[in-house]
Amino acid sequence: MRNATLPRKSAPWRAALLIACTSVPAFGQDTPNQFPLPHAMSALARLLVGVADGKPTGMTGVTRLTGPVGTTDAAIGSACRELTRSGPFVLDSATRLEGCSGEAGKRVVFHLNLFEFDASREGTASFMASARPALVRGICRNPDVPVLGRLGIALVFRYTGIGNRPVGEVSIAPGGCAAA
Repeated sequence: MRNATLPRKSAPWRAALLIACTSVPAFGQDTPNQFPLPHAMSALARLLVGVADGKPTGMTGVTRLTGPVGTTDAAIGSACRELTRSGPFVLDSATRLEGCSGEAGKRVVFHLNLFEFDASREGTASFMASARPALVRGICRNPDVPVLGRLGIALVFRYTGIGNRPVGEVSIAPGGCAAA
């Protein structure tokens, strides 16, 4: 995100935007995971954690996503249930991955909580609208994400704040990283 867009925001929203764009999740950063993944976690569940955390996994587990839609939907659902049972995972100082869910049509919905963000503040919707392009660019920097798109996988990052109040969501349709 360009710094030139920050001064136009009010001070509280500028701080929230910085948190959202630099650490929600920490896409593309080469820092080690801040949490250990359970050793028994399947390769596909690990791949999904990597997508949420912005860390490439080398696409381990992706072969489970190359079959027919029904088989892929079942694999995504199973991996999301496993991830959710194994979590939550603290991704950074402001974000927790609560889990994910699989939806029909090769959709993965990540449930992310911005545990210090007050979603009841006025302007939350405009904040998400202004942060969305930067978030999409950050998500698409993970080399695993465009590959998932080429396999027809849609990714949805659903954010909640304090008290699980909705903040907004970022959706990346298959091929959506090409435009980012």
